[in-house]
Amino acid sequence: MTLFRSLQTRYEQKEAFTKSTFPWPAIYRDPLPHIEPSQYALQIRIENQLPKSMPLKQLATLPSFNESRRITSKSGWTYYGHWKGLTFQTLFNLFSTPHLYPWVRIESLNGQHYLIDRKNLMNYRVITESDGNPLSVLYGGPLWVHCFDYYVEYGIPNVKSIVLLQGEHEYYHPNEALGFRLDQARVMPGSYYAIHHEKIATL
Repeated sequence: MTLFRSLQTRYEQKEAFTKSTFPWPAIYRDPLPHIEPSQYALQIRIENQLPKSMPLKQLATLPSFNESRRITSKSGWTYYGHWKGLTFQTLFNLFSTPHLYPWVRIESLNGQHYLIDRKNLMNYRVITESDGNPLSVLYGGPLWVHCFDYYVEYGIPNVKSIVLLQGEHEYYHPNEALGFRLDQARVMPGSYYAIHHEKIATL
């Protein structure tokens, strides 16, 4: 049984590598979750209340953003692409009183969680596509939360649910344990390998 599970996991992850590959390096760090886009639904709710379950087709009917921006990694690369997805203002508009909930908990498909101040989260985007193609789990899909002003290591891949919270909390990101502190999240000026130009560029 253990051998079968090991082979199955290896096969599923190999499949994830072959779908929707992009010029920029994949952003996964933990084992990749297995999810079929047709079975995926974002859970969004207020704490202690039942969630709204929103499949990708329903999310696609909401007002979307389209931006041409760069993403940049602490490892020294940058990529300029065209991105599509949702703003958090759009998602929070699904509720009548989101301003009563100062914190947001974001949970991923692999079981990790993140805590972010709701006002700061307005600078983030819920990304569904890059250059016209859906994001595979290898690249943080089906939904990848990211702030373009921050390094990609501070993004939130494979989003499962978004929960509005009352009370006092503190910022939390699992990558903090790896040395990625919030005060070092913003992309710093310097030389990076520009993947789209195949040369070193100064930001």
